Amino acid sequence: MPVYRLIIRRDGRLIGHFESTAASALADSRDIAARLPAKDGYQLSLQIADGERRLLESTPQGIRLLASENLFVSTPDGLLGGLDGLDGHPNPQ
Repeated sequence: MPVYRLIIRRDGRLIGHFESTAASALADSRDIAARLPAKDGYQLSLQIADGERRLLESTPQGIRLLASENLFVSTPDGLLGGLDGLDGHPNPQ
């Protein structure tokens, strides 16, 4: 199941991100994006997990996973559904 991350900026300042692994992650990201219009200064970008970094410990008792971190890449423009993935402006139709 894909992991999506919606990065939210306002007037160029990073506010934070929404990350989801739910089955409806893309639809949820689109819903949130629709509520943050560019006319109010929001810039949005959508990323998808493309890999994982893992920190392992190897001992005589075996190998143990200490931590894992998703590695994200940018999605194609327009994947937010009617919004430009880079600046949150509606795509001209």
